[in-house]
Amino acid sequence: MSWASFWIARARRAATRRKERYGLAPPARLERIAQRDDGRLSLVESLWLLLYVIVGSPGQVLRVLWWHLTDRDTPRRKRRVGELARDLRARLSPGCRVLAGYFERRLYSRDVARVPRALEKSLHRTTPLLVVQPRTEQDIRSALLFCTERRIPVYPRGVSSSPFGGAVPTTNGVVLDLSPMMRVLEIDPERRLARVEPGVRWADLDRRLERHGLALHTSPTSRFSTVGGWVSTGGLGIGGFGYGHLSQHIAAARVVLPAGEILALADDDPRMGLFSGTEGNLGVISEVTLRVRPRPTFSRSHLLYFDGVKPALELVDRLAREAPGGPEHVAFYSSDRMAEENRLFAHRFCTDKPIVQERDAVLIHFDDEAAEERFVRSFAAELGRADPGPGAAYLWSERFFPLKAQRIGPSLLAAEVVLGRRAVARFMTRGRRLARRFGSPLAFEVFFSRGEEGLRCVTIGSFTCDARHRVDYLLRLLLVQLLTRRAVKLGGHPYGFGIWNSPFVTRRFPRRQRLELLRHKRQYDPQLMLNPMKLFRVRLRITVPGVLFLGPVYQAALFTADLLSPLLGLLARATRPRGPHDWTVPSPEAEQGYSLLADTILRCTFCGACISTCPAYLLTTDELVTGRAKLRLADALIGKEEVEPREAHSPFQCLRCGLCEEVCQTRLPLRDCYDVVERWVQERHGHPIGLVQSFAATVDARRQRVAEVYGITLPAWSPPEGPYTSLPDGPAPGTDATPGEAR
Repeated sequence: MSWASFWIARARRAATRRKERYGLAPPARLERIAQRDDGRLSLVESLWLLLYVIVGSPGQVLRVLWWHLTDRDTPRRKRRVGELARDLRARLSPGCRVLAGYFERRLYSRDVARVPRALEKSLHRTTPLLVVQPRTEQDIRSALLFCTERRIPVYPRGVSSSPFGGAVPTTNGVVLDLSPMMRVLEIDPERRLARVEPGVRWADLDRRLERHGLALHTSPTSRFSTVGGWVSTGGLGIGGFGYGHLSQHIAAARVVLPAGEILALADDDPRMGLFSGTEGNLGVISEVTLRVRPRPTFSRSHLLYFDGVKPALELVDRLAREAPGGPEHVAFYSSDRMAEENRLFAHRFCTDKPIVQERDAVLIHFDDEAAEERFVRSFAAELGRADPGPGAAYLWSERFFPLKAQRIGPSLLAAEVVLGRRAVARFMTRGRRLARRFGSPLAFEVFFSRGEEGLRCVTIGSFTCDARHRVDYLLRLLLVQLLTRRAVKLGGHPYGFGIWNSPFVTRRFPRRQRLELLRHKRQYDPQLMLNPMKLFRVRLRITVPGVLFLGPVYQAALFTADLLSPLLGLLARATRPRGPHDWTVPSPEAEQGYSLLADTILRCTFCGACISTCPAYLLTTDELVTGRAKLRLADALIGKEEVEPREAHSPFQCLRCGLCEEVCQTRLPLRDCYDVVERWVQERHGHPIGLVQSFAATVDARRQRVAEVYGITLPAWSPPEGPYTSLPDGPAPGTDATPGEAR
């Protein structure tokens, strides 16, 4: 064999391997060299062939590197994903879904936080290999055993309504989506217990308890988050002033360990605390039993105004010294936060009349009439500061919509920390001073939770920004970390850790407690497969950023950034976008709907409220039919990303009932957006009339079942008879269906 024939043959074998592995076609230059008749190679051609055999052509090398950085599926990965999906499905129950489509898996690569994609992908591989939706505890166990055998990381997930990355993959792996496990298994009115699966939403549980005259002790501000998710990540929320931390009301729990062992934990079991607040790093919660209380028949709120933070917090101290039986809920709102409420109120109801005064204020809510009467007698002087109008009732009614300011943002960032009572005022003062350097007025909201150790204060310092301006947005993300650092220096800690607050974990758990948790981690999860590279061992994708994310190095980097904050703040003010922030909703006809979708995507908080209330999701457990997934699909279509026809067609399974719009925190025009998305999909992939007819049959077959289990009466609905027309020709058929009753 000649020199030329040898290297051409080697190059062709290399081209075949790269096509099988990456889907790369052989370069045209190789074909030109191979087709020459003289059988000779010049020096340049010989060097090119040698380089191609070893590493590939420069263009292909760059393309493969880009695919690797962006976590794209190559043919080799697709084959692996398909094999894993096939093998895993064989071990699970028939009702358990295993998601293998690339776009569908991409939905599970983020939570509420909007992290710039370049930063996200340089630090982690966030696209899971598979998403598993178990239906039973045995499914969880089977999935964990499968992943343990294959040494594949596992990431438990609820609705992913937090902004810290706790449910976000760090190294591909398998996402265990527990949100379809949403059954209320038992309510015992006599013992006042509620036994639920981990995917039950707090709003659904409260509605079921109401039928029995019962109520929750405490619940998160994210009304549509899951019980298992809040047990794992938080526990401080609404009702905490009167009833304390959620962990005080957990009567029992069942936890599945990576090795397949199932722990049945009672409230007096010392291991219970290992799984509450450790963010799914030790085991997967498969069942929770909560203590509940008789449903109160009384509800009244008071809103007291103050000239400054100090007198407002002194009132809270007085309330905390009262004997048990005081207010159910106490919250502080800064003057900036009250101004924000007025802007949102005016925007929503088209009025110039403010709903609250723009002063520091304390909201106090009572669920006991006798306690409220004692408060009125004891705090008669302070009640002279009370809001005489509907402000108190309005703030109380809006307590489950913490992210609504994103509508005027168009983006929202916040530092969410837990502080001792004495540190709250100092944190606000120092935080405001720092934020002024960056040109970002901070709006503060504080929830107080009373416990044996005193008041624990969930302090949220938020500000609006614009994620479209990358440099400015990165500087605002840095501001959040600098604010968190100030809270840590005052003895506080982040409310959640996940990925982005992992360097602060030493400030949350004392050394002895960390060692104890690490000991149990090695015992329960010796392969470190549950949520790896987060709480216990922070590691990132690239070495240099990985070193920067280590606790001491990260603290030193933040210290340096703090010293440079005047200069960084000057840069932030210089790059801050100008212009009005009030949003005028574009017409669906403008630019074929592009402006409407682009603006709506930007303002979507990704909170998941639309998932919990979507009847189509309850019927299919397919997140692709929900509002936030449809907006992600629109974003992919705008970016010309690869979407399979099956994934693109799923959003056509929609009842147009409007429940998603009713619960949307930012009041997005979702139904108008759905019209545009469906028209775009139809242009690219056709109209899935068969899928829509099948969905209609499912609706009719399960109408009564949904009403019994979920308390939702499905609206009268029939699928459109044919494809939708183009936008300028008028509304799509089926969009004017009359919604039915939704309870």
